[in-house]
Amino acid sequence: MMKHQLTLVALSTLVFAAAWCSEVKAQTPEYGIKDDRPAAGSAIRPYAVRGSAIPIDKTYGELTPEEKQVVNTWYEHIPPGDEPPFPLEGLRPIYAALSKAQAKLMAQGELYIFATVDAKGQVTSTKIIGNPSPEMTKFAASLLLLTKFKPAVCGGAPCIMDFPLRHMFIVN
Repeated sequence: MMKHQLTLVALSTLVFAAAWCSEVKAQTPEYGIKDDRPAAGSAIRPYAVRGSAIPIDKTYGELTPEEKQVVNTWYEHIPPGDEPPFPLEGLRPIYAALSKAQAKLMAQGELYIFATVDAKGQVTSTKIIGNPSPEMTKFAASLLLLTKFKPAVCGGAPCIMDFPLRHMFIVN
């Protein structure tokens, strides 16, 4: 009887471990930027920016097809073969600048902004949807206006398309 109970416990443990491992593998990776210094009393640098489902250090051309598909989900519909606009240097310079501004402004709330990118990769205007603070919103809009983009591609030719930037600011 004891032998059967041990076998059942071992089998249950293996099933649980296998389920847990598959759950861990199924989770989407998360990318971000760590603070320059660890928090007081710690040797671990916390994240200044986190939560990107795609690598922030890659250009659009360096993204895998799966990562490009994640970018496409930011839009209502991107036809096969078309591409959205994307920052020429990737997302890291934008997130790094927002992180530095956050260290000074201590904004709280969601920033949701659309940058209209023309066929040459220039941002021509911004539209604010979510506003964590007037200062942060003004900074983010100016930052996007200065950022160079890979233009969108529609039907094989460069075209005008909005680039959405969404970020949640939290004060710890």
